[in-house]
Amino acid sequence: MSFGSLAFLNPWLLAALITLPIIYWLLRAVPPRPTQVEFPPTRILVGLENEEKTAEKTPWWLTLIRLIAATLVILALAEPVLNPSRDAALTGEGPVAIFVDNGWSAASRWPERVAMIDRIIGEAESKGRPVIVAGTAAATRLPVLKIQSPAEARSTAAALVPEPFAPDRDAAVGALKTALDQAGVKNPSIVWLQDGIDHKSDAAEVAKKLAGLAGSGTFAVLDEAKGHEALGLAAHLGEKGKLEATIFSPGGPARSGSVYAYSARSERLGEAPFKLAAGERSTTVVFDLPLELRNQVARLEIASERSAGTVSLIDAATQWHRVGLLSGESREEAQPLLAPLYYIEKALKPYADLAIAKNANLSDGLDAVLKQNISVLMLADIGTLTGEAAKKVDDFVKRGGLLVRFAGPRLEKAGDDLLPVALRSGGRSLGGALSWSTPQPLAGFDENSPFAGLTIPKDVTINRQVLADPAELTPEVEIWARLKDGTPLVTAAKHGNGRLVLFHVTANSDWSNLPMSGLFVDMLRRLSTMGTIGAAGAQGSASTETNANATDTTDTSDANVLAPLKTLDGLGALRTPPPTAEPVKASELEKTAPSFEHPPGYYGQPASPRALNVLTPKSTLIPFPNLPASVTRLSYDNGASTALKPTLLGVALGLLFADILAVLILQAGGLGGLFSRRPRPHTGAAAIVALAALAYAAFPTNVRAQDFSPQDFQEPEIRQLDSFTPHRPSDGTQIVRSGNLSAADKIAIDATSKVTLGYVISGDRTTDETSRAGLQGLGRVLETRTAVEPGEPMAVDIKKDEIAFYPVLYWPVLETAEALPDAVIAKIDAYMKEGGLIIFDTRDYGQGGSSTLPLAGKGGSALQRLLSKLDVPPLEPVPENHVVTKSFYLLRSFPGRWDGGQLWVEAIPNNENDTHKARVSDGVTSIMITSNDLAAAWALDDRGRPIYPTVPGGEMQREMAFRGGINIVMHALTGNYKADQVHVPALLERLGQ
Repeated sequence: MSFGSLAFLNPWLLAALITLPIIYWLLRAVPPRPTQVEFPPTRILVGLENEEKTAEKTPWWLTLIRLIAATLVILALAEPVLNPSRDAALTGEGPVAIFVDNGWSAASRWPERVAMIDRIIGEAESKGRPVIVAGTAAATRLPVLKIQSPAEARSTAAALVPEPFAPDRDAAVGALKTALDQAGVKNPSIVWLQDGIDHKSDAAEVAKKLAGLAGSGTFAVLDEAKGHEALGLAAHLGEKGKLEATIFSPGGPARSGSVYAYSARSERLGEAPFKLAAGERSTTVVFDLPLELRNQVARLEIASERSAGTVSLIDAATQWHRVGLLSGESREEAQPLLAPLYYIEKALKPYADLAIAKNANLSDGLDAVLKQNISVLMLADIGTLTGEAAKKVDDFVKRGGLLVRFAGPRLEKAGDDLLPVALRSGGRSLGGALSWSTPQPLAGFDENSPFAGLTIPKDVTINRQVLADPAELTPEVEIWARLKDGTPLVTAAKHGNGRLVLFHVTANSDWSNLPMSGLFVDMLRRLSTMGTIGAAGAQGSASTETNANATDTTDTSDANVLAPLKTLDGLGALRTPPPTAEPVKASELEKTAPSFEHPPGYYGQPASPRALNVLTPKSTLIPFPNLPASVTRLSYDNGASTALKPTLLGVALGLLFADILAVLILQAGGLGGLFSRRPRPHTGAAAIVALAALAYAAFPTNVRAQDFSPQDFQEPEIRQLDSFTPHRPSDGTQIVRSGNLSAADKIAIDATSKVTLGYVISGDRTTDETSRAGLQGLGRVLETRTAVEPGEPMAVDIKKDEIAFYPVLYWPVLETAEALPDAVIAKIDAYMKEGGLIIFDTRDYGQGGSSTLPLAGKGGSALQRLLSKLDVPPLEPVPENHVVTKSFYLLRSFPGRWDGGQLWVEAIPNNENDTHKARVSDGVTSIMITSNDLAAAWALDDRGRPIYPTVPGGEMQREMAFRGGINIVMHALTGNYKADQVHVPALLERLGQ
């Protein structure tokens, strides 16, 4: 007779339980023997009253002890057995096959699984049956199974360990069938110790095959205990770069726990609790950590769950990187859909922390970005890096940073040493009215490219590109992407510990539609993980982990092949890779499922390893399916068959000894007072006193009101600031607070109170005076003929003074001009990008200078020295339809003291399809170069008379020079009327405002 997991071999003896009431009546009717008291002499007994009474019946507690003892004796004689059904699982005559799931999902309960295997082998041994132990997660390519004696099977089972990958049940079934066929065995007993997960949705099919192999023998399946299902974990990037962990479950009852974040040195950096409702298959938790701390996380794992599936390794792909962005664009050009940085920001914003330079000064912008501890620096259309800026970028790359540059009009004509390959002058236009070629699509990525494996959309085409010099395409230059015709599109080269990368197209849609594709996002996302400096991150953490006990033997020349560095074992610990571990292609790593050939762990180079995890954020855990009712069920909760008779008899014997001891104590009267009804002293007051003492000891009472000062309860002081508290200028000028403005502030107020034209001091007194007189004369004409009322022109020391106050800066170039310091170059570059206009006047046409090139002629060498380090945009002779030719007067030429010299301006598109020319700030050119000596033609004395003659056109030429000057100023102030400031009052008056 059985009751669930409890059975009785002699159930008829349980009938003795009906005698318990009789035993109870007998025990109550026979009281303990009375206590004998020897009486003293009679006179002593006078007035003596004995308060001790002998009980009429046996005490209830003694009766209960005896009844329990009697019950246990009766139950023991019935010979109860725990888990008697276990023997039924091994009925039959053939061998016992133990089919064990030993994948990652079996690791958390592996000790119980080992105990179950040992018990099954023991039962097989007791019946004299051989055993086959078959692990479904084989550690060899071709597993071979053998029928063994129970002793040999124990050795095989001891060598069986949980593997860090999913089981291959089909292969194990095939190996088991082969072993049975070779031995000629039929109808074995098969016990499947499954792990509760349907890994490949084939568990039902595997059960059919095993039942077929068992034939008429027993086929039993282990049922995982509810509430102990295997859990899984996958780390990924969440919103705004937060580290998130997804916990997977095949279902079942509610579960709860915590996910820990560890550094490479096993320091716990964070903890996130999770809860899984009943039947819930996944949940996500977020680690709210600072960026620097978050990037030190090397792995996540579920507490109290030891398996490879509950560990998620962190590499650069899961790290929240900080990327610096700088552009050579002008301020007004930075508009959505036009700005080079717009598409880069959109592509990287979900995957990286962006540090964008807000300062147009390249040097200052670099300082601001590099101080934010970036690992990748991206530059859009910056043609030349020189001086301190070049040194800073060079040092950044050599320390392990990644420099990514995008081409543009400035890079078509320029270049520097911070490019992976030398460029040919000019660009290559694909398609258009004057081109035989058509826009080119992209070719497939090479295996050694970091973009390998990415899908190339068919509609991505390239219209224009900068060309690499074929003679410079040495083996050191890596081509990561190319066009269909083989032309390099993305090139790279090592530079110190870092890399230089160049996209041969713009970062916006001017030259291609690549930035508008999803491919661009994937390419930049992969590049953003390649920097090896910056905040200590997952990449560095992973490197620390892999370098702990490993030696770098990887061939770093082949970045496509990722060799195993450290791998996880079945319990989730990093170990030296097993001999069976093989390298994996970089392009296939994301698609590779962990196996005995590619166990989970770190692969690649120690400096920048890649992580292969058991689970990904897209994974799911499917519960084990329900099997037919004919299949025998086993459970961890049911141990081996256990006879309970010895235990019950032992407990009954103990109770009998307790009964004897109690009777002896009652007879001796030693503890009689304990069970008597004699009143006891009242202890309530003592308890109250004790509680008061404890409270006094627990809470200090020496706190006095004098220990607190009134300041402890006051709110923070709020001070009234002065109405005028000027800041100290960056040049160190002392500011007086007594109401008198400093010289720097006075200049700033004077320069901005009216439209002020500035001229650069050349050091030659005559030249500077001519510049002043010229701009003053031009100002008079402007005031007379236009709505502009300029102030007095101001002299500007280009090395010391602030130049942002002046919309137009006239710069006479002397033959003795020298190269400018890097700080001055950065200031000029920022001024031009902020919308300022500089007129470089070589004044040498009358002395035989050429008009064909802007940097040629007698003053050409001097101008070259001045502009050699400046990132000058592409130039062209002022076209007929340029805004400057019609901003006020309709003009065809711009003469000065001399006539015939060419006026060069920044190139702009002539039409929407012509994208090879540079856009300019709101239609305003940032630079003009002439050789006609404009200031001399504009120069007037105090009476308004010309100072210098104009050759050869006389006064008519001077008039045209004034008209050209007016057009230049109006062009600088109004541009193409998108940012009109001069005519705002007139426009408002017309609108009735």
